[in-house]
Amino acid sequence: MVPEQTDTTPESVGETYDAFAEAGTTNALGGNIHVGYWREGQDIPITEATDQLTDLVAGRLALRPGQRLLDVGCGNGVPALRIASAHGVRVTGVTVSSREVVQAARSAEGSEAYGRVSFQLADAMKLPFEDASFDGAFAIESLLHMPDQTAALTELRRVVRPGGRLVVADLCRRLPFTGDDKAVLDGMLDVYEIARISTPDEQRAQLTASGWQLLELTDIGEQVRASYGHGAAAFRDIAAMLAAPAAARLGAAAELLEAFGKHPHAGYLLITAQRL
Repeated sequence: MVPEQTDTTPESVGETYDAFAEAGTTNALGGNIHVGYWREGQDIPITEATDQLTDLVAGRLALRPGQRLLDVGCGNGVPALRIASAHGVRVTGVTVSSREVVQAARSAEGSEAYGRVSFQLADAMKLPFEDASFDGAFAIESLLHMPDQTAALTELRRVVRPGGRLVVADLCRRLPFTGDDKAVLDGMLDVYEIARISTPDEQRAQLTASGWQLLELTDIGEQVRASYGHGAAAFRDIAAMLAAPAAARLGAAAELLEAFGKHPHAGYLLITAQRL
């Protein structure tokens, strides 16, 4: 049976990320709110490692200047701004968090990519764009929040032109979490408003069912694992400055994040697909 959070909705995800943004956690890793990537033997700060993950995603999009991209679950907008600045492309970011839209727009004001990036409130399962509006799309740690990931992938295929690429970076379950470990996975789903953490086989099936051609699916879980400890430590620092209810919630989130990151069944997928 697939572990899932059946009451997750776009509205509940938006409320959760609004709360995280209000608490200051959206800048917990020094800018990005996704994991970092360390090459073997590499010793770099978490801020550089998270940018390096963004660069891995951008490198798989086969970008050319002037192209238009969709950032699905854009968060605070930092990845979109980095990709737009580095590659001369236009990026539209969507999120279900109204606070993140405001935060991303503010970040754009001081960026060299200003005028080539935009952010708006939108549900990835019901995108407000015409067919084939984008040359490509990327989704960094956003699909896991969507109750119907196949429907979301189908909608992304609709708005990406034929030949365009989709790059997904997301948590995965290598094997089932059983016994006491299941509480860690269930806690992650609950606290972070995650609908489902898919297995590699489930991701392959979802991509096929939604009409994408899979080009690459790689588990880079060991290269990102240190991120969870960094994130948990940052959450604890923020919790220490908050009032009791918010501090307790953030402290629990930190404990779960650290426990999940240490678990050998916790992986991380980097996926590249193409619309035929």
